[in-house]
Amino acid sequence: MKITNEVLDKVFLNDGSLRDIYVLDVDINDWQKFLDWILISHWGIAFYKDGQVKVYEETDAAHFFNEKKNHTIQMSIDIKGILINCHFFSEDELEFDIQPKEVGSTTEAIEVFQFMKKLSKILGKVSILTEENSPEYPLVTVKSDGELIINI
Repeated sequence: MKITNEVLDKVFLNDGSLRDIYVLDVDINDWQKFLDWILISHWGIAFYKDGQVKVYEETDAAHFFNEKKNHTIQMSIDIKGILINCHFFSEDELEFDIQPKEVGSTTEAIEVFQFMKKLSKILGKVSILTEENSPEYPLVTVKSDGELIINI
């Protein structure tokens, strides 16, 4: 599929809200697969505990969810200046958010879609990109085989 300016405008419209990426119906093992993959990726990774940068020696998914009981935990993935923020909200879904203003070109949109394709392939699950807090209305769907579907 060709990523056009129309796709860019409709998917990453800078309307003041975030865009979310979800992988639903996951478990702690899927979280661990994700962490194992992302921590050896070429992207810049930063963890935050209660808003402060934190270096974790322990990168076990269960450890992050244990920490989350008393703290806010976030991981930011820097993909060529686009920050994809991972929130450890729930063990049964991966949720990320993106500021649409950081995706200002079709090249940057492709970077986001490449991240989603790799994520879907690693987990063997569908990933979706939605308007903020709207997982029932995917703008973009990536199947587990990496097939990209634009739903606009």
